Amino acid sequence: MMAAAEQLDALDTHIGGVTAGQVMQVWHRVEPLLKRVVKPDTGHTLDSVRYALLTGAMQLWVIEDFLGIVITSVEDRPSEKILFVPFMVGDNMKLWLDDWIEVQEAFGRANGCVALEFSGRKGWNKIGETKTDYKPLRTIFRRELTDGRQ
Repeated sequence: MMAAAEQLDALDTHIGGVTAGQVMQVWHRVEPLLKRVVKPDTGHTLDSVRYALLTGAMQLWVIEDFLGIVITSVEDRPSEKILFVPFMVGDNMKLWLDDWIEVQEAFGRANGCVALEFSGRKGWNKIGETKTDYKPLRTIFRRELTDGRQ
C-alpha cells in the first residue's frame, strides 16, 4: 500500500495519510472525533479501531489540522477488492468532501480496488420509517471505480 502514497503525492490536497507507526502520536487528537461515530451498532470500539490502525488493517486519514478524519480499509472480498470507509467524521464536510473523494479514489485505484464504499449514520436513510420490522444500523454507499477515472 505504500506505493499508493507516491501516486497520492501528485495530488495537491490538505488530506494526509497517517502511518501505523504514527497513530499513537496523534491518537489524542483522533479519539475525540472518533467518539462521535464509533458506536456499539458499528461492531467496533475505540480500542478495536486503534488496534486495526496500529496493525495496518485500517488506514487513518487526517483532513486539515484535524478538521476531520477518515478511516479506511482495503478489503479483499471473494469476488473483488474494495476500499471501504467505515468511519468519516469532521466539521465543515462540504469544504473538504470533494477533495476527500479524489484522494480516496486515487488510493483505492492504486491498491487495486474496484469500488469505494462508505457507511453512514442510520439517519441518512429513511427506510426505518416505513419498514418497522427492520432496524437500520447504517447505510452503505458505493461507487464503482473504473480505469476511466470518472
